[in-house]
Amino acid sequence: MPYQDPDEQNENEPEPPANEKTVISYRAAMAAYVVLAVVCLFTLHGDSLYIALLIIGALAIKTWLVEVKKRVE
Repeated sequence: MPYQDPDEQNENEPEPPANEKTVISYRAAMAAYVVLAVVCLFTLHGDSLYIALLIIGALAIKTWLVEVKKRVE
């Protein structure tokens, strides 16, 4: 297989969309994380609560970083 320059676009691959449309808004995602965290606080105890809150927090931070990146670009 011949070497292909990574900067060249493959003819079979579609170009990435210029304005990527999200499924839900940033505010809706953060509100969903808050609701999920409150449900976890009322239903879980001990290690499972801490693990669930850690995962929700990590997802919220990742969502926030994506939003910051969009605003910078």
